[in-house]
Amino acid sequence: MIRQLVTYRCPHCHREHIVKNGHHPKGKQQYRCKQCGKSGVLNPKVRYTEAQKEQILAAYHERPSLRGIERVFGVARETVAAWLKKRPTTATLARDAFARRSQRRTRTR
Repeated sequence: MIRQLVTYRCPHCHREHIVKNGHHPKGKQQYRCKQCGKSGVLNPKVRYTEAQKEQILAAYHERPSLRGIERVFGVARETVAAWLKKRPTTATLARDAFARRSQRRTRTR
């Protein structure tokens, strides 16, 4: 019989000082890091890939109807709303780009 030793690391501080800490409401084992104190599931299930998120958000920006997005893609409105809150707005991106251009101009002078 071949045995394989698996060591888990904290996804936040990347240390090996983790211990079991109960179960998630869906039944998965939860862990807590002794070093940084963060807790959670080690390998959370990723429901949507980044490409799928971009496709759904692009569709939202073409026609902003959360109910329509929900019907077409089968993703909950609350999920799309959470993605929109996490994503930087166009105004924020434009402000950051302007700040970078301004910094480059002052350096070259």
